[in-house]
Amino acid sequence: MSIEDVAHEDPSKIFKLNVNPFTGPEVADLMKAADDLGIPEQRSQLVWLMKSVYDCFMARDCDMIEINPLITTKQGQVLAADSKITIDDNAGYRQ
Repeated sequence: MSIEDVAHEDPSKIFKLNVNPFTGPEVADLMKAADDLGIPEQRSQLVWLMKSVYDCFMARDCDMIEINPLITTKQGQVLAADSKITIDDNAGYRQ
């Protein structure tokens, strides 16, 4: 199901996290995100993944990083099964 369909059918399933661009995501907020996503057992994995995504976003002048879907394996691993990254056109020379 696409994010647009989820937003239309059940907006309560859309979670937003505001991030201070100078300090990055707060660990407590990311831990709450794991709870909101229904994967409290994988909190530490989600914190590491989201901090890594944020670091990539900032270091590479990204316009967007989209992970869809984010999955948990039978072994309990949190993985970005697919993603899309777009980089600011004006930042290409820095890459």
